[in-house]
Amino acid sequence: MMTEILSFEEIERRFEGEWVLIAYTEVDRNLKPIAGEVLAHSVDRDEVYGAVSLGKGRAIAIECFAKAPDDMVFV
Repeated sequence: MMTEILSFEEIERRFEGEWVLIAYTEVDRNLKPIAGEVLAHSVDRDEVYGAVSLGKGRAIAIECFAKAPDDMVFV
């Protein structure tokens, strides 16, 4: 099986509105992700968190590409 490595921007476009488990393959000097492989994605956060074991031994992160409600604040 060939894995598809995508830029962070491409992942964000393809999976808009979803939670995404990503195995990063490249980061910049500030450790900001540049590219990676999508291991799992879903609108259901718990489904993606349940797939974390797919990233065993790899640098992974979970990103949410859903638009936050206007009345929500992140700190």
